[in-house]
Amino acid sequence: MYTTNKYTLSMLCDALTRRKGMEDRINECYKRNEPALSFIAELHSIYADTCGRDEVQIAEGPMSPIKKKPKTQKEVLFSDPVVEVPAGAKWPDITISFQNSHDVKILYKDVMLGTYSYEQLNFDKRNTTDNPPNKLWALLRVLAVGAEYKSDVEIILTKEHLMDVCGVVSENAVEKQKSDLAKGLRSALGIQESPFETYTPEKGYQTKFILRPEPDMRGDGRLHRSGVVNYNDKIYQ
Repeated sequence: MYTTNKYTLSMLCDALTRRKGMEDRINECYKRNEPALSFIAELHSIYADTCGRDEVQIAEGPMSPIKKKPKTQKEVLFSDPVVEVPAGAKWPDITISFQNSHDVKILYKDVMLGTYSYEQLNFDKRNTTDNPPNKLWALLRVLAVGAEYKSDVEIILTKEHLMDVCGVVSENAVEKQKSDLAKGLRSALGIQESPFETYTPEKGYQTKFILRPEPDMRGDGRLHRSGVVNYNDKIYQ
């Protein structure tokens, strides 16, 4: 019995010694980090006072980095696309259909990839109060109408034709907007070949993918007004 009690006391003494050592290390660590911990506590208090919450809600998982629009050819090549398309996809496999002035449905062959807004696809005006669609989005809508609107007169969207629509005074400026639109589309879908056919004055600007305007602008032989783009005045005169 004496031997057993002596052994138990020895184990208890060792456990208490280890606990004391651990407490000393915790206290030492706390003293080193006391300013940071006090700062966090102060931020917590400010957050609770401002938001009316008793505790800070910590989001699960890593924070998503803020994505920036790619500006250079290199950034386009190495940026992650917004729309996930199958590996090896080509532009003729893609259909982009406007649902309204702000949203498009994107399909790969017969498979729905999703509905995306102009903001999600990075075709918005940054540094503005409401981030409206930019001029490239407006150009894409114009090209959609030109691609599918049916009438007795064939619509050819040439550089000269689009100068007024794009609000520029030279054909080179039209080509620059088309090139910027191509870069935006390549970045959004990750398909690195050009989304446009080779331009000729006889054929005008044509996309390699199927591009459809919003439903009330699809070819029934009649022209409808839709959204902010003045189709009557700028395209069909």
